[in-house]
Amino acid sequence: MTKCSNKRFKIVGGVTAVLILTGLITIQATHGQIFSMATSWLAVESRQVGSVFADSGEQASMIRDKKAGKDAVLLAAGDIARCQPHEGFDKTLRNLEYTFGDAAPRPLKDAGARQTAKLVDDYPGVPVLALGDLAYPDGAPVDLNLCYDTYWGHFKERTYPTPGNHEYHSLNAYAYYDYWGDRAGPDRRGYYAKRMNDWLVLSLNSEVPADKGSAQASWLEDQLANSDAACVLAFFHKPAFSTKKRDDSEDARRLFDLLFRNGATLVLNGHNHFYERTRPLDGQGRVDPENGIVTFVVGTGGTYTDDSREPEAFSERLIGNTYGMLKLTLSKDGYNWQFLSAETGEALDKGTGSCNSRS
Repeated sequence: MTKCSNKRFKIVGGVTAVLILTGLITIQATHGQIFSMATSWLAVESRQVGSVFADSGEQASMIRDKKAGKDAVLLAAGDIARCQPHEGFDKTLRNLEYTFGDAAPRPLKDAGARQTAKLVDDYPGVPVLALGDLAYPDGAPVDLNLCYDTYWGHFKERTYPTPGNHEYHSLNAYAYYDYWGDRAGPDRRGYYAKRMNDWLVLSLNSEVPADKGSAQASWLEDQLANSDAACVLAFFHKPAFSTKKRDDSEDARRLFDLLFRNGATLVLNGHNHFYERTRPLDGQGRVDPENGIVTFVVGTGGTYTDDSREPEAFSERLIGNTYGMLKLTLSKDGYNWQFLSAETGEALDKGTGSCNSRS
């Protein structure tokens, strides 16, 4: 009897040790996010995720601008807020502290997000396009709620986001979709459409597949084919073409080529931490003055800035070492732009352009 009891005790003890070890490994492997991930999953499973962004035809999939008949004004930037970076167990501990309600904001290394937020405040009511990598280092709940939200959260209801690669440092960008809810688009997929007067505005997802036949490419083709908008603007995180070349931009290039083949006029991106305006480019990145898309890279939202560098031949203007916001005014058949310094409000780059023909 004693031998059987000892045997059972050893088995139970061994199983318990394995479960504890597995739990510890899981906690560390997810940098302490396993509990918030589980909470997120349960919340999604327990309710029907509603959305203001329907997906059955253009009219249902649009949010109409309230100032119909007037020029539409937008502000845009990406790469915004940065929590103090943590590594290894320190990162795990901080995420656990946040999950269990005992975390406080860590100071940023710079004041860039504060500067750009003040610039946005100078334009009350103007919609803001947030071009991805909104909360460094990992787009975790603690990063979004204690760093991004501290500076940019008070104009959340007029912000239209797109996810970046740092959001996907957390599994399936779960914290990003939890934070934004319906504003991130339906079904936690990260792409949606908005109608602003004569413009079709598309938030796309450069972090998920965009090859032919993919869900995103099929949706985008449908939006472009069925829209009667005169002009098209798309925004997503990774640029298809920029002076600073980065890995993993294949899906961004597929999106860009599809937009070019359907007469899009403008593309806005983040990812590279400077301001860049390209010449009009075709779907392969070649200069096309007649039908090309002008790209604005605006990775200047606050996290840090890159130095100025020698621009590529396809680049019209490149500004480094500057936090700032792109201001766009969208008119019936064209647009004008200003890149505004967050420090001074001065327009460091400005001009006008016409919409491409969609026929």
